[in-house]
Amino acid sequence: MRKPLALRLVPVLVPGLVLAALPHLSVGPFRILAVLQALLPLWCVAALLACLVLALRRAFVPAAVLLVLAAASLAPVVAPSVGSVTGTTCTPGEQVRVLSLNAEHGRADTSSLAEVIRDSAPDVLVLVESSEPMLTALAAGFPAWEYTHRTGKVVTGGSADTVILSRHPLREEAAGALQSNGALFDVPVAVIEHPLAGPIRVAGVHPAPPTYSPSSWAGTLQDLGAWKHGQTGMPLVMAGDFNATAAHPQFRALAAGLVEASPRLGPWAGATWPADMDLPAFAGIDHVLVRGLAVLGSERFSVPGTDHHGIVARLAFCR
Repeated sequence: MRKPLALRLVPVLVPGLVLAALPHLSVGPFRILAVLQALLPLWCVAALLACLVLALRRAFVPAAVLLVLAAASLAPVVAPSVGSVTGTTCTPGEQVRVLSLNAEHGRADTSSLAEVIRDSAPDVLVLVESSEPMLTALAAGFPAWEYTHRTGKVVTGGSADTVILSRHPLREEAAGALQSNGALFDVPVAVIEHPLAGPIRVAGVHPAPPTYSPSSWAGTLQDLGAWKHGQTGMPLVMAGDFNATAAHPQFRALAAGLVEASPRLGPWAGATWPADMDLPAFAGIDHVLVRGLAVLGSERFSVPGTDHHGIVARLAFCR
């Protein structure tokens, strides 16, 4: 005897509703929730495979219900990206390029990174998890190191260190977020004086991961969201390893009013982590967010020694 439709829908309704709710849940004290949200693309792939199996078994109604709920889970992830491919609507003027990379405790291969820098010719480097020995080795790979303007000295040479380097004069400002009892990672901020287009404010972002301290991670993103509202008078770039994807509501709140300048895979931001596995990267936790600039394009790059892909964003001042 065939089961009633309601009973046949239970096996897809429960996981489907959980999937649809996942991008809207706050982390709170639960580390696992942030991880599950970061893995949203994998859950959606699994849901699509389940839909295919159900359709092959001629269970079309359960397949359709699961498909709709999976699509609902992607709606908040796609929504911030709609219409933001070219960024601020304006007549592009002088270009500026920003390179961002998590160097994984300073272990990124400096010769490979130097090659990327030579090919992409960025104006600004945002290097997360950097170290002074890495920076010295990187500079040694150039006949003349142009990125002589920088934020403060890297202290620990570990996961907490972010540095901004520029080929143009740079004025360091107060950090956008400070460490608190070793939990919050510093977010250095600098005003770059572009010789042709004027100043641009850059923040190097790297909150402590939610797997380490969910409250600190969420607090840093919230603090940066409030900080960005006070940064007026010039274009703004926030670049680095946010340890967050668009599936995290804390990141979407931070990114509101900013444009995602990271590489895209259709309507989604391209994945940047992990970059050192046989499987393709599936989590887009590295970002370049901008305001007051046109986005001309961006590319993802890879260097040995780090589990993150880097980003080179091609931006332009508005005339």
